[in-house]
Amino acid sequence: MSDRLTTRYMTVEDLDAVMEIERRVFIDPWSRKSYEFEIIENRYSLPLVLEYAGKIVGYAVVWQVYEEFHIASLAIAPEQQGRGWGKYLLETLLKLADNADYALLEVRPSNTRAIRMYEQFGFTRLGVRKRYYQNGEDALVMRKMLRKL
Repeated sequence: MSDRLTTRYMTVEDLDAVMEIERRVFIDPWSRKSYEFEIIENRYSLPLVLEYAGKIVGYAVVWQVYEEFHIASLAIAPEQQGRGWGKYLLETLLKLADNADYALLEVRPSNTRAIRMYEQFGFTRLGVRKRYYQNGEDALVMRKMLRKL
């Protein structure tokens, strides 16, 4: 087993570990069926897992649709947060942004740790989606330009 961080594409076999993290990190977690769709059916989806010492410690789902690289989900297991692994995963994702003009994401305004990380990577606040989340919370929309238009 390696003691270093690695990323790879998510498989259906990873979903028990992914769902365990999902339920612990998000107030309104995606369903297992949603992840199965991302892995099996969604041709625009790039689902990744982050492993440390052979164990899944985080994951992300990105949709690359023409000029947009949309970060739909990014999570690190709570006990692994604060180690820079979210930054590692985000950096890995952005390297995959083939031919995209910009990266876009939504984040809870209350998630200040994530907002700071995104801002460190050059994401700027674009606007707010009112009552975006199932619990009625707004979403802050952030964008990073990847190519000059």
